[in-house]
Amino acid sequence: MLLVFACLPGIVIATAGCGRADAPAAAVPARITVALPSADVPIAPLLFLLTQTRLVSVDQTGIEQPALIERWTRSDDQRTWTLFVRDGVRLHDGRIVTAADVVTRVREAVDRPSTPGLWPVTSVEEAGPREVRVHLREPTSLLLESLSVTQAVDAGAYQAKDDAPAEPELVAVPQSGHGPPSIGTIQVRRYETPRAAVAALLREDVDVLYEVPSEARGLLAVEDGVQIFPNVKPYVITLGFNHRHPILRRRDVRLAMNIAVDRQALVAQVAGGVGIPAADMLWHQHWTHPHVDDAQAFPVDRQRAGQLLDASGLQQRRTPTGAIEPRFRVTCLVVDDPMMQRIARRLQKAYADIGISIDLEPIALEALGTRLASGHFDAFVSPVVSGYGMSMPYASFGNHGHPRMIDHGYTAAAPAAELVRAAATREAFVEAVHALHRTLIEDPPAVSLFWSETSRAVGRRVTVPDSSGDVLGSLARWTVRSKGQ
Repeated sequence: MLLVFACLPGIVIATAGCGRADAPAAAVPARITVALPSADVPIAPLLFLLTQTRLVSVDQTGIEQPALIERWTRSDDQRTWTLFVRDGVRLHDGRIVTAADVVTRVREAVDRPSTPGLWPVTSVEEAGPREVRVHLREPTSLLLESLSVTQAVDAGAYQAKDDAPAEPELVAVPQSGHGPPSIGTIQVRRYETPRAAVAALLREDVDVLYEVPSEARGLLAVEDGVQIFPNVKPYVITLGFNHRHPILRRRDVRLAMNIAVDRQALVAQVAGGVGIPAADMLWHQHWTHPHVDDAQAFPVDRQRAGQLLDASGLQQRRTPTGAIEPRFRVTCLVVDDPMMQRIARRLQKAYADIGISIDLEPIALEALGTRLASGHFDAFVSPVVSGYGMSMPYASFGNHGHPRMIDHGYTAAAPAAELVRAAATREAFVEAVHALHRTLIEDPPAVSLFWSETSRAVGRRVTVPDSSGDVLGSLARWTVRSKGQ
């Protein structure tokens, strides 16, 4: 259960004047307002996007991109990496970032490793004022992706005026090598209900709706001048299994449970038509393109699902009174969220149709995390983090002794996951990712349902340039016209 975000600038507003014709009016920094559509929407991701700079960025195809680290090299044996720090990056306190700042952050991350690309790191050292040397015990393809989630630096285009208010105001910070952001101020405003936030956008009281409610997407899409930008989140809604369960550990059972579910119907009828059906947890937009044949991976076939269960000895039987007994019964934890509850009830009905009884047990998110990490569960319904790269799949399926977010006991994909980690060339990496995907389809660890999608809405005053990924990542290039223009 994770997420991400990015930065800003954008416009010069011409003002009429009565002075000399050859004296241009001074540029007036623009001001925009961002609406959060409820009291529950977390503000931390937005603040991170606007105020922080990552060491390395990962785009929405999983490709590592320069950020604070402007380039990198690695030795022939793949065990020594040299990172080059971008020159002139200034922190919000005015200090210039140096290699020492990067070394400190990477060492802290290595001391409490949570991402697999840092697990092989043996030492980190300064190799010059703007050079960092990283030494590895063994090669890994995941180092740069792990650096992307190492602690960022306070060098974003904006800085909050106050510590942590519910509705912060952010002001532009001059950036080295760039002119000052022409959007000088961003006001964050929180609304009690999604309907109130949508109404504020239509009245032009705000310029950006941070998340569009699924029920309002159609309304805003036909509103003149309002721009809708879909954003697929890097986590997949999942029915997960504990492979220590005597029945769920069986491959034919998991195959049957995959083809018994109509993913398209779940998206259409439960998620308001907003989402992308999934076959596994590998990021669906990844540059290696593992999902080209996913439409055929798990076709809905409940008759075939029943046959698989019959063949595995899990047949339905009648009691002496004529009632039909379920093939088996499973307790399923469901994170305490309205959409997850609706999904779980739909799954419960679909599985009842093929003779599987699912007992639903609501649970708070924090308690669910504890249960999953300890392996104390049969099944669960919840979002599962994928990230944009292969670090999360490796952490979940690789052959390692580090703690897992979900202690599922699934081992079939470990050899393929190790090939992903050890891949030393682009070609080897592509082949390894495809091998991992095949394993996850042929011996599925879970029922991956769909990628959750949200949308941003931008009002009439704002012009957004062409950009890929989350539209908020292009805020630095937005332009704004004054009201009434």
